[in-house]
Amino acid sequence: MAERIGRISDWFWDIVNESDQDENKLREILTEMDKNDIYRFQDLFVEAAVELRYEPFINFTESSEDGIEDISNWVVSQGKAYYAEILKHPERIPYSVEDRINESIAHVADEVYFDKYGETTGIY
Repeated sequence: MAERIGRISDWFWDIVNESDQDENKLREILTEMDKNDIYRFQDLFVEAAVELRYEPFINFTESSEDGIEDISNWVVSQGKAYYAEILKHPERIPYSVEDRINESIAHVADEVYFDKYGETTGIY
């Protein structure tokens, strides 16, 4: 578990925690960054989320592909401590986040990247 969470830098988790699941806060933080750092943030977000889209995690979630993606993005959006808890205890992953999807910040980095540079990161 420590190895898996260690692949995602504290730089990334500090930004997630600072945003406090608020899209506007994250947008402000990322807007101040250069192209490479926005790209890096998006890449790390997706890397962390993808980890939760396979067994054993999907044994405890709804089965739709979109639902699993939403759940994994939501978990990452909650920050490092919660993410580490889910890695350690897959059975604690939410079954669904349909009613909490507004707490996910998964799309913000790509939107900021597009707004600033006229292109997407291409990382989803």
